[in-house]
Amino acid sequence: MSVKAKAILSLICNLVVLVVTSIVAVLYFTVGQNGHAGAYCFRFFTTDSNFLAAFAAGLLAVCDIQILRGKMTTIPRPVTLLKFAGVITLMLTFLTVIVLLIPTYGVSRLWGGTGFHMHFTAPVLTFLSFMFLEPHSKIRLPETLWGLLPVVIYGFVYLAQVLIFKNWPDFYTFNRGGMWYVSMTVIFAGSYLMCLLVRFLRNKLSSKNNG
Repeated sequence: MSVKAKAILSLICNLVVLVVTSIVAVLYFTVGQNGHAGAYCFRFFTTDSNFLAAFAAGLLAVCDIQILRGKMTTIPRPVTLLKFAGVITLMLTFLTVIVLLIPTYGVSRLWGGTGFHMHFTAPVLTFLSFMFLEPHSKIRLPETLWGLLPVVIYGFVYLAQVLIFKNWPDFYTFNRGGMWYVSMTVIFAGSYLMCLLVRFLRNKLSSKNNG
């Protein structure tokens, strides 16, 4: 596939993520979701991860346009790492929904309405565009920590609000039985393994494309 074709497809993917997520944001502040509206929705990792990925998608869309205009051949490093963080957080959301939430709450609740975009479309498009369509600069091992950073920040904010300030209910049940330290260890370790896997796959594709 030519560079121009990849840039066009990447632009389409990034614009879909950016535009639809922006529409979802408006709906959250007007209609609401699952009985919640406005800033309350930002308590949930799904919302935060989608907005992070949408911000990265907006930057990538600008880069795609510059590539199509012949003004740019590579994606700036900070934009690549921001997209990497968006990929990791959305894949964590996607796998959590598939493995844990759909068996518990059912497909209609998790993939109904705006949930279909937030839990499926955005994660899939973000992952595919990052892996196959955007110019492939390799992710260095220390840079994998950028993918873990949003998860760690959210984890500590969640624990502080649940355990210390008691402003939030434990809606993710991370502290069930007082075992928050086990939950957090598993989540952080699993997230970093995902960072390493995504890095491995992207770097393999980069070597193949540049070989």
